[in-house]
Amino acid sequence: MNKLFRTFFIFLILLSTRGAIAQPNEVKYNKLAEPSDFSQKSYNDIEQLISLSEQHSALAQQDSQDLDALMARASAAQQELIDLLNHINHASHTSAIIPATKSYARAAQKVQLKFNGDASQLTDIARASVVANDVNSLLTSYHQLRQSTEVVQLKNRFAEPKTSGYRDLNVLVKLPQTQMVVEVQFHLNDIAEIKSGPEHQVYEQIQAIELQAKTEQRPLTDFEHASIAKLRQDSHKQYHKAWLYYKRQSLYPSTIQAA
Repeated sequence: MNKLFRTFFIFLILLSTRGAIAQPNEVKYNKLAEPSDFSQKSYNDIEQLISLSEQHSALAQQDSQDLDALMARASAAQQELIDLLNHINHASHTSAIIPATKSYARAAQKVQLKFNGDASQLTDIARASVVANDVNSLLTSYHQLRQSTEVVQLKNRFAEPKTSGYRDLNVLVKLPQTQMVVEVQFHLNDIAEIKSGPEHQVYEQIQAIELQAKTEQRPLTDFEHASIAKLRQDSHKQYHKAWLYYKRQSLYPSTIQAA
């Protein structure tokens, strides 16, 4: 009887031990199966933006080397670009900045000095900027532009920012009707404001320091070198702070909206 009782008691211990081991595995499995665990690893807007591959094509030039012929089509190309961006801005909740077409005098100067007389390399006769308040809107407007035109060049400065910390997308596209190559830059609003405000002031201050030394026909002093470095460092910090804001906005939109 004692032997039978002892066997029965060991059997009960084994059952209880088996249950204790199985229970944690079951809880772990249920936790991994929750959709929220996978959604945190989804392909977010920032990753999409940074992953846009730079593109360079032999088509990134005009179809003529004749500046007069290109300038004669400039107004029509600018209007085509305006109409296209008006549609894109409405659909993507972005805004556009469209300057006047490049003047003939400025175009001729650039062709002569920079392109050795080859006007086909002048790709910013007509140009515009798209400004977005968030990364998703910027991506939406860019993809809509791709659907409506032929992208012949893409410089992704969000992936490879300038030394100042400035970031944008610089795109050359061929318009479907006029067949002109035009330039479109995609900006995030806060970064664009730094470029036109504090960054421009930094540029002017550095120019003034360098001009003073040039006027006096001397090299920059150690103090002047340090002043320029400090100005550039401050500018970089502002760009970095703005970029971090958009990264948080993309990863945690509800947190940013609540703030």
